[in-house]
Amino acid sequence: MSDNMNMDNRDNMQNEEVQRYRQERVNQFRLNIQEEEGAKPTVDSDFSDEITSFSDETTKAQIERASKKELRRQKKEEKKVLKIKADRNKKVYRMAWLAIVIIMSVVVSQFLIVGSNDFLAITRVDESEATVKVTADDTVDTIADKLEEAGVIDAPEFFVLFSDITGKGQNIDPGVYRVPKNKDYLGILNYMSNTSNRQTTITLQITEGTSILELSQQLYEAGVTYDVDEFLRLCNSDEFDDEYGFISSIEPDEKRVYKLEGYMFPDTYEFYVDEAPDITIRRFLANFETKIYETEHTVEGYSKPVTLSQLVSDSDYTLDEIVTMASLVQGEAANVEDMYNISSVINNRLEYGSSHDIHSLGLDCTAFYPYSDAESIPEDIKETFSSDYETYDTAGLPPGAVCSASADAFLAALVPNDTDYLYFCHGTDADGNVTAYYASSFSEHQNNLYKAGLVR
Repeated sequence: MSDNMNMDNRDNMQNEEVQRYRQERVNQFRLNIQEEEGAKPTVDSDFSDEITSFSDETTKAQIERASKKELRRQKKEEKKVLKIKADRNKKVYRMAWLAIVIIMSVVVSQFLIVGSNDFLAITRVDESEATVKVTADDTVDTIADKLEEAGVIDAPEFFVLFSDITGKGQNIDPGVYRVPKNKDYLGILNYMSNTSNRQTTITLQITEGTSILELSQQLYEAGVTYDVDEFLRLCNSDEFDDEYGFISSIEPDEKRVYKLEGYMFPDTYEFYVDEAPDITIRRFLANFETKIYETEHTVEGYSKPVTLSQLVSDSDYTLDEIVTMASLVQGEAANVEDMYNISSVINNRLEYGSSHDIHSLGLDCTAFYPYSDAESIPEDIKETFSSDYETYDTAGLPPGAVCSASADAFLAALVPNDTDYLYFCHGTDADGNVTAYYASSFSEHQNNLYKAGLVR
């Protein structure tokens, strides 16, 4: 019996020891939780097994609550960090947006101020008129650009906006307008919408000595033609041969730049705005025909007035050769009187220059044709350019005329002064007055060059 009691005592002691151990472990675990305030315990795998093995349900619940609390704390900290970042980004965005708003406000206000002033014509006090040419292809945008270029408006974008809002920009017909520079937008649109203010024709004076290349630009700038390429193509075509016999008689020459050079008679013409290039050319040719075959002139040696065509018939040259010679006289002479002496130099060189060891005409006006001078030659060909019309190294007349000649130049070419001149030059004094010098010999010419200030 004592043995049984001893065994019971040992069992009770073991149970009490186990209970004490369990309680100590639980107390230690609670202490750690309280001291670390929910910090996640770090235990090795063996210890975890011990807790799992010896912990009761209350302890497990405490551990779960502590874990959830820690998780909530971490999420709260993350939200706090994200909020701080978000607030900082919002400040940056607000500053950037404020800067953009300020800049846009300045730009818009400036645009509105300029546009409003222009719209109301507040800053425009010039009462003069500007010529504005409107073509069939023009839009409100291009019309606004033309008005700005002509000095009528200052803010084309604002003008386009106003035109679109009012719809008045669609009422402007092709034509030429003389627009006052001091009108507001509504006044401009009303003015240009009124057909009584629209010119359908253009009066243009073509001066003597104008080449076809220069003429094409003059017609373009005046609004007569907007197809320069077609105009130039027609000037070197055979499309007018059937209508004008004097054109069909021109001898073909591959070196000739423009077949009709010299036949675009200089005069004052009335054209339609943006008329077809062939119509424009026919105006010139019809006038040339009138001036050559119908207009009469009083000429010494003839008992009654004669036409230029009659004088051509009495000369040793064809009409095309006279057209070329007249253009050379026009290009070289300082005045009408000078024309007749220069014509005599040209005729003398052609007739007997070789007997004086003169084998070319040596005229400056032919050196750069079809361009007027060296500065007019396009940059991409300037270094290699060489004219087939130059008369310094080439004998005889050039392949064709170099410009449009006046009736005086034609008369001088047909009835030159009777001289033995073979040389000429011009000198200009400080007042711009031109003096012509003529010579029959080279030595005399050298002396004239010195007098004219052309050599030192």
